[in-house]
Amino acid sequence: MRYLIAIALACLLFACKKEEVPFYSEKDGIAFYTSTVEGADSTSYSFAFNVTPKVRDTVYFNMRVVGRKTDHDRIVKVVAGPGTTARLGVDFLLPETKLPAGKLELKYPIILLNSSEMTTRSFDIVADAAENNDFILGAIGQLPVFNNTTTINKLRVKVSVTNRLIQPAYWPGVQGIFGAFSQIKLKFMIGVLGMSDFSTLTVDQQFNLPVKLRQALADYEATNGPLIDENGLRVTF
Repeated sequence: MRYLIAIALACLLFACKKEEVPFYSEKDGIAFYTSTVEGADSTSYSFAFNVTPKVRDTVYFNMRVVGRKTDHDRIVKVVAGPGTTARLGVDFLLPETKLPAGKLELKYPIILLNSSEMTTRSFDIVADAAENNDFILGAIGQLPVFNNTTTINKLRVKVSVTNRLIQPAYWPGVQGIFGAFSQIKLKFMIGVLGMSDFSTLTVDQQFNLPVKLRQALADYEATNGPLIDENGLRVTF
């Protein structure tokens, strides 16, 4: 009987022993993300659009943690991926960037360098999120967020960079104001107006800027003759 009681007590103690609960120990992930509000996963940039010449500039892409906040800073790493034609250290830089403690999001800076070759060609920078001591690659795909905005995690973004006057993506929207695009026309506009972004014009600007350009072009032609663009066509406004 004593043996039976001892065995029963042992079974009872074993059954009452607190079960150990395993905790998630995987590293947090890092990924780029885009939304209909915050922009696309690719962009183009031209140093030629700057009214004041620049030797370097920066474009930013949104990144976020797929995981938890921490009480210490973490380092985010990005590397050049397949398809990159730009030269690291010559045409661009991908700096290791600090994610501050308590934060889950940052804007990652891709630094563009105005190399001499950009006056005749364009370069592609394909930037990939990379693993390091702080992060693994984050999960990709669509995620819902607040304000009915849908975001998509991606591991890769792309920048095309040049120092030529390429046609801006918004030009079809202003063609009715300034006419057909040409590099020479856009260069003349930047020099006369002291601005290079014509994507958002007020009603007054839509009326006044072409008037100012026509006057400046008349002054130019009085001294130099017609302004001919790279297509052999006369520039008009």
